[in-house]
Amino acid sequence: MSPRVIQLDRPVVLFGPMAAGKSSVGAALAALLGAEFLDTDALVVAEHGPIPEIFATQGEEAFRRAEAEVIARTLGTVRPHGLVLALGGGSVLREDTRSRLVHVHRVYLRADWDDVAPRLAGSADRPLLHGDAENSWKALMERRRPVFESLASLSVDTGHSTAAEVAGYIASEIAAGKCRVDEGVSA
Repeated sequence: MSPRVIQLDRPVVLFGPMAAGKSSVGAALAALLGAEFLDTDALVVAEHGPIPEIFATQGEEAFRRAEAEVIARTLGTVRPHGLVLALGGGSVLREDTRSRLVHVHRVYLRADWDDVAPRLAGSADRPLLHGDAENSWKALMERRRPVFESLASLSVDTGHSTAAEVAGYIASEIAAGKCRVDEGVSA
């Protein structure tokens, strides 16, 4: 593991559209910083079962409630070496979740359809992508983009860089004080 670049004084939370690289960038960033990495989708699955099954049997709102509970609990736990947390794509649409992100480094991982299409190819575990994946993804982005943009204290395009490169950039921006923590949150 690389030596710690900075001492995290607060969690780093990654959000953005599905397949933007939140999990891979998050793991790389946590390794770079010597921090713990957690992914809310993985935490929800561990507690409640597969996401497509939750959607099919209980609906999206039940999934969003479970996701919000996991986020609240995770951000409420002190981690001495810091935390990098990857959020599910729709999690920040909930006002209660956004209100928990006031004092964290909020990093919006941007991507466009051409970037994510290869990552989504053959994926059957994305319940919000029905039939026409491209148009479903683009419609989700049209609704979510304003929230992502207003919430971000740092915005990074993941389309043409590796996870390690994006992680290195995020770490350097945080170290330089360019990730404005208390700006941008509107619950």
